[in-house]
Amino acid sequence: MPKEQNAGGLSSLTMPQMIQNINSALAALLLGAMPLLLLTSFGHASTGWYVLVAASLIMCFTRAGGWRASLASLTSYRAVLLALSVSLLPALLYMLIYHVKLGAELERAARPLLGCVLVLTAALSMKQLWLRQASWGFALAGWAGMIYATWPAEREQGRPILPEYNAVSYGNLLLLLGVMLLFSTKWQLTRWPRLEKSLKWLSVAAIVFGFIQTQTRTGWLGLPVFGLIWLYLTGWVKRPGRMLAATLALVVFFAAVFASIPTLRERATKGYQEVTVCVEQNHTAFSSTCIRLQLWRSAFDIFLQHPWLGTGKREGFQQGLQQRVGKGLVSQIVADEWGEAHSDMLMVLATQGAVGGLALLLVYFAPAWMFIRRLGQHVPTNARIAAAMGLSLCLGFAIFGLSELMFRGMRTVGFYAVMIGWLLALSDPSDESAGI
Repeated sequence: MPKEQNAGGLSSLTMPQMIQNINSALAALLLGAMPLLLLTSFGHASTGWYVLVAASLIMCFTRAGGWRASLASLTSYRAVLLALSVSLLPALLYMLIYHVKLGAELERAARPLLGCVLVLTAALSMKQLWLRQASWGFALAGWAGMIYATWPAEREQGRPILPEYNAVSYGNLLLLLGVMLLFSTKWQLTRWPRLEKSLKWLSVAAIVFGFIQTQTRTGWLGLPVFGLIWLYLTGWVKRPGRMLAATLALVVFFAAVFASIPTLRERATKGYQEVTVCVEQNHTAFSSTCIRLQLWRSAFDIFLQHPWLGTGKREGFQQGLQQRVGKGLVSQIVADEWGEAHSDMLMVLATQGAVGGLALLLVYFAPAWMFIRRLGQHVPTNARIAAAMGLSLCLGFAIFGLSELMFRGMRTVGFYAVMIGWLLALSDPSDESAGI
């Protein structure tokens, strides 16, 4: 009999089993609420993060074996957690060297480690079938995001004005939720597998439609990567030659789909024209693409001036922009109105230097490497599915973060952290955590 079932009913459950059931249900509910809080006008994504982290901390002490068992469960995760802890280093060093307070930056740096380690530790003690139910939150958030993106509402230059985020960040996050929901179609979470899959596939289609309505170009860069992970998970491509051929085929396919959508084709053409003007005629032209180029040039120049620890605070980035107006790297209006670099990596390099850049790479690729290993191993199918979802999440943020500030707000940093912790637990190949 599967361990998720109990033939004797509730009356035969021991106290530790009852606590495990309560913890599993509560964690699934809180994790499932995170995507909805992230993409809706309800807001409070950070509040949800605090509640989830606090609940996870309590669960670490109330589980069977208590805190000692919680610590023991992290043995195989020491390397990835150490890698995530590097994100604390830039702020701590800056505070120590320059004797300034960096409260907000320190909290932002702490969220990847704190959210991941507590959710991971708590989830490792829970019933995995119950925890997988949190994936329904992607469907609910996806439908809400699609409605926000398509409903006749206020628009700017034909693009929807969306809650909490600009159209680019919102579209990228919506696409990531759709990708993770797509992978979750391979989980069986109910007694009605056909109905379950139909609802999820319909939700994926709605999410893709909403993503297209945001007219986000950068999101399309991740689609070949997500497609390749899907093909590998399903066993269609394994050998390097086939993977290369599949990658090229996916690039051609998604490029053709992109070009077939008039609004996206027009935006791509417009972007090319703006880049040409910005590079060849006017380096500080006021256009969407040229503004990004100005911000990227300025961010890299700030990094060259402060190569190790950057400016320390994010507010220092806008001050750095003002100093580069005279150098012709950025126009006055952009220096006045924009306070970020439109790129996670360049923003981190400018504000936290090379140490921060290394930390960000570890935030992306330390968990990604563990997911890659699990995806390629002979582990339970449910665990491989979770590994594919986690790898898509890590690589998605890494790709989108090249040209957009995905970690603009702490709510997104927190969301990334708890999702990584959740998926690390679900992809754990051990008998206790793999579950059914």
